[in-house]
Amino acid sequence: MDAPEALREFLTYVVANLIDHPQQASIAIGHNANGVLVFRVQLAQEDVKHVLGKNGMTASSIRSLLSTAAEKHGIRVSLKIGAARDLDDDETPEQEQQREEAAAADC
Repeated sequence: MDAPEALREFLTYVVANLIDHPQQASIAIGHNANGVLVFRVQLAQEDVKHVLGKNGMTASSIRSLLSTAAEKHGIRVSLKIGAARDLDDDETPEQEQQREEAAAADC
């Protein structure tokens, strides 16, 4: 199994154990302009808060684990989490963090 697929399986396992509607979740893999492997987790609206966690702490922890696992393979990764309609292809990391903090504050 190649590294991106192994990382995707890890992410699938973690996310599936945090949400109520796993059948509505999907994980897409792509690359950004800098060659970073991007994982886009699309969830049902009511599941987003479970994966983000209070003040974005759960999402931050997932990112740390994913980055550490990716480093073992010499890969840089990025993780975007949101409802399918919330994710934006051109979102900067700062904008992503602001969106996640706003969503976490709604919890």
